[in-house]
Amino acid sequence: MEAERLNGLDYFSGMRTSEVEVVAGAMREDAWWDGSVVVQQGDQKGSVYFVLEGAVRIERRQENGEIVSVGHLGPGAVFGILGVLDGVARAASCVAEGTVRCAIMERKDFLDLMNGATPLALRFQLAVLRCLARDLRSTNGRLTELAALPACKVSLDDLEEVF
Repeated sequence: MEAERLNGLDYFSGMRTSEVEVVAGAMREDAWWDGSVVVQQGDQKGSVYFVLEGAVRIERRQENGEIVSVGHLGPGAVFGILGVLDGVARAASCVAEGTVRCAIMERKDFLDLMNGATPLALRFQLAVLRCLARDLRSTNGRLTELAALPACKVSLDDLEEVF
């Protein structure tokens, strides 16, 4: 895919233009229409998605069949990292809201960069760590808000057991 499509993403801000071009060479671009499932909860397939345009709704199907919307992602967001890193089935579905375009990196290419020792690989690894740290901070904030709800019967001990 064209490196120019990635230049505007915060994820690649610490990389040189030549490095973004190398990363772009390992990616492809795809599009989904409103209501299309980009990633299905439970899938074992592993790719990382970088949202270029549009919005994605994150939803989880509960054991009772209820679907719960747990978030939204817009341009610049990245999803699928955890499933690629640990190989565990997707924890949630991602559904296009309107037209969505993503850059996609397959698991092998992602892991090659994560296991590399070149300056490009190290900058890529740092970008992954920043992304995961941002997601963890956001999750911590949401869990704190949930635990603070008066009608919530979830204790901090319950939350610690989950994580």
